[in-house]
Amino acid sequence: MRRAAVAIVKLTSCSGCINEFLYTIASYPELLRSVSIVHATEFQDLNTLEDIDVALVEGSVVTQHQEELVKEVRSRARTLIAIGTCATFGGIQAGRVGEDLRKVILASYPNPDFISALPDVKSLDRVVKVDFNLSGCPVNGDALARLLVKVILGGSEVPIAESVCSECKRVGVLCVMVSRGVPCLGPVTLGGCGAICPRFGRGCYGCYGLNTTVVDGERLARFSEVLEKVGMGRGDLEAFLKYFSFSALTKIRVRE
Repeated sequence: MRRAAVAIVKLTSCSGCINEFLYTIASYPELLRSVSIVHATEFQDLNTLEDIDVALVEGSVVTQHQEELVKEVRSRARTLIAIGTCATFGGIQAGRVGEDLRKVILASYPNPDFISALPDVKSLDRVVKVDFNLSGCPVNGDALARLLVKVILGGSEVPIAESVCSECKRVGVLCVMVSRGVPCLGPVTLGGCGAICPRFGRGCYGCYGLNTTVVDGERLARFSEVLEKVGMGRGDLEAFLKYFSFSALTKIRVRE
């Protein structure tokens, strides 16, 4: 059986989603037998960008080189999957958008003259057509495995846009906001994490990104008023949304 040619592309990110991919491949022998990694500069000296069946792209686009690389990958890949919140929404590096880029670079790098960054931070769908978005910080390995099995071995992913609250109910976790008055972004955040934070009594901080299927500007404004009543100020909410949902937040505001 012909193996699917898979490219692993890293942009600006922490590599957490790539690690999840490696764990996933190692844990699913069926997938391991079905893929051939042809591009993975992060962990192997592989740099082939021809005849790619599946391209997995982690990270957001913050340089001109990355933008050109993503366009090249898209032109050669049959299927392109954005993995992780950086790729799907911009990620925590979007926190510097609106700041003086030169000051950010000077504060972050010992040799700032070597750094060339775009003033904006772009999710993949702002640069190329994305076939599947799988958010998460990092991406959920089991969800990635299910998607890869369907893409590589046949079938298609059926997207279910539910929020973290649905996962809490499914596993029997009491709502931390209702029962304990803990601020939680679960009602507006995409599910897929298994409600990890609420399981430990913490409020969700939105690392899977805004669930824009059900959340618009008006609903988000009303929800922010609820959060203020339990102690989360607008500044904190804006910071979380900027870090994990920058592109979605921008689209909501444009529609307004």
